[in-house]
Amino acid sequence: MLIDNNTRDFLIKKFNDELKEDVDIKVFTNSIISGNGDSEYASFMKDIIKELSQINDKIKPEFLSLQDTLAKELNLSFSPTILIGKDKGYSIEFWGAPFSHTATALIETISLISQRKSGLGPSIKEKLKYVDKDILLENYYDANSPLSTQSSLLINKIAIELPDKIVSRSIEAEEFKGEIRALNITKLPSILTNGDANSIISGLISEEKLLKNLIFYGSSKKDEVLSQMEEEEKKKNELVNEPDYPVILTDKNFDEAIKKYSPLAVDCWAAWCAPCRIIGPIIENLARKYKGRMVFGKLNVDENQGVASRFGIMSIPTLLIFKNGEKVDTLIGALPESMLEKKLGNYLK
Repeated sequence: MLIDNNTRDFLIKKFNDELKEDVDIKVFTNSIISGNGDSEYASFMKDIIKELSQINDKIKPEFLSLQDTLAKELNLSFSPTILIGKDKGYSIEFWGAPFSHTATALIETISLISQRKSGLGPSIKEKLKYVDKDILLENYYDANSPLSTQSSLLINKIAIELPDKIVSRSIEAEEFKGEIRALNITKLPSILTNGDANSIISGLISEEKLLKNLIFYGSSKKDEVLSQMEEEEKKKNELVNEPDYPVILTDKNFDEAIKKYSPLAVDCWAAWCAPCRIIGPIIENLARKYKGRMVFGKLNVDENQGVASRFGIMSIPTLLIFKNGEKVDTLIGALPESMLEKKLGNYLK
């Protein structure tokens, strides 16, 4: 067994809780028969997918040859290549074995496809409606980098949200050094849009940066939408009355915000934090739902270390609750939306 007992126990519970529909996983290699012409690398990935299917029978693996008709139709040539949710109409590919940190992106993608939801927040979903052209997102990743987990999962979420427009392709950088040199990529992960080297964004890749690329390359109304996004970004940095979105808080405006808003819930986060990305869409939903009853704010602790130090924030995500300018509660971790609502109910107007 390649999956250790602790990980197996975790996956049993996760899959039992989250998997709703069957998820097809197609693994293309140089040979259907493991060990006959296959590299150890490809055989390893086959065995991992088999073990995942044994953990939960909603995971439906299919092992195919790169000489198969489907592989030729999709121009697949690298062993292994993994397609997830193809039978449901999704175009999500891994070129290479998503092991180490990137395995998390594989697991989360399986879960999201099974639930037929992207996990993206309402604001990015609204903007993605303007994407009316086909887009190829290629993520060159280092499997040992936590940032690569986030970049792979982000493009997969977008492909789930727009299955008829987006192809998401995560490419293991070690196996594609020639392409990386040709594109002059110097930092991983790097996301490329429609093969244009000018589109490359690298390192800590935010939803906002990638969304701007998607609109630029994929929307017939790009000028209008990008201008609107710029105005909305400015507005979020203003402490307006009764916002229905999380306001952006900083070391400079924090004290003003806790005096102005009561109650106020502050989401303390960082771009590299995977659990923060989970709770982000929840905070957006709650900001809309409780407009006029509670204000929500977001504080990037990497960029605003004064506030982080002042309130002793040692773990993120952390939600700080204020009433009448005083901190009344601290909630730590990516709590489920129902649990978060229950705890916040004590402080609503």
